[in-house]
Amino acid sequence: MTLRAAGRTDRGRVRPHNEDSLLVDPKRAVAAVADGMGGHAAGEVASRLAVEALDETLTEAPRDADAVPELLRRAVAEANRRIAETIREHPEYHGMGTTLVAAVWAGDRLFVAHVGDSRAYLIRDGRIRQLTTDHSFVNELVRLGMISREQAARDPRRNVVTRALGSGPVVVPDVIEERILPGDTILLCSDGLSSMLDDARILETVRRAQGDLERGCADLIAAANEAGGEDNVTVVLASPAPQAPPPADAAETGPITEGA
Repeated sequence: MTLRAAGRTDRGRVRPHNEDSLLVDPKRAVAAVADGMGGHAAGEVASRLAVEALDETLTEAPRDADAVPELLRRAVAEANRRIAETIREHPEYHGMGTTLVAAVWAGDRLFVAHVGDSRAYLIRDGRIRQLTTDHSFVNELVRLGMISREQAARDPRRNVVTRALGSGPVVVPDVIEERILPGDTILLCSDGLSSMLDDARILETVRRAQGDLERGCADLIAAANEAGGEDNVTVVLASPAPQAPPPADAAETGPITEGA
């Protein structure tokens, strides 16, 4: 299966610097988004360490799909170890951490590991579905029936995550598997997108790009900024193309790694 993919990150309109990082490598069939936190540039460090750990752990396209979940868990553990080690060596970074959503394609199987509230979506047949479940305070309230999803979207605590790399000696990701069909598009994003645009707006923006993944990424970021741009925003779009060569876009480039 040939994978086309593109990614982009932006500071947004409010934050003084960008604490997000991303990884996009179609040849290895891997992509990731990390949203750092901690202030004083520490968030930038944490998110960069996370995508670097993933980049260096998943060194080639997977040959055995059944081995991918454990590879992803190892990559997350290595990212957490590097962040903890950096905090020990640099006390000024105490309190830094990062979310992570990472995707690996193996044939027609997609594996997603995530920690925090960065998301993965599946766009199929004109519909959008969130694959990940936010590790966040307000999502826990929704799960318990204490508030509605509409209330959660406006709650001032909506940015509080309940799981993050750097938060403890052991951080366990959720790992999910999804069968991928021709024509599917996967979106990975930081909450700078999902907190600014609802699912319907995200879907419509991707649809208007008509399969141009670079344009889709640019349009999503522009829409998030037009809606207020209250946070850094990072997006990755990826789509399998099993029966045709990829067009001359990001699918033919080398890996994209962005971050501090």
